[in-house]
Amino acid sequence: MEVIHWTFHAVLIVLLIIFALDGLTFLWVHRIYQVIYHFVIKSQPHQIILIDIDGFKSINDQYGHPFGNRLLRKIGFLILKKSRLRGFRYGGEEFAVLLPWADEKKAVALAEQIRRGIEIIKIDALQITVSIGIGQHEQGADEALYRVKANGGNRIEVARPG
Repeated sequence: MEVIHWTFHAVLIVLLIIFALDGLTFLWVHRIYQVIYHFVIKSQPHQIILIDIDGFKSINDQYGHPFGNRLLRKIGFLILKKSRLRGFRYGGEEFAVLLPWADEKKAVALAEQIRRGIEIIKIDALQITVSIGIGQHEQGADEALYRVKANGGNRIEVARPG
């Protein structure tokens, strides 16, 4: 009976992990991001990196959804590798990395590694770029991301407090 009890708990733990991971990118899903951001990280010094694939809608329209999914998977794996389990599928073609107890310098260095890594991804000779916003709060990182997008993308911008 004890074996059945432990097996049941092991299966539950595996299922929790499976449902907490995005099936395409193997990054944590957005609801896990929300829990960690609001209950763990929000009260600690931290940095948030928000990443958006430049021109993803037109890539999807031109090359099709299977191609877009391959691209999302490759980018997800790169973020997973670079962020060491701190990466999230934020939504659609957007990703997030939460860096607890990190300063701006570390966040910028990691974001640049991710940006350059994505820039060298080649699928059918298509050049892929991303826009990245960094901030101490979700809103600041999001505003920085939108400034990057408005100025052509393929770069990093840090939200300035104020």
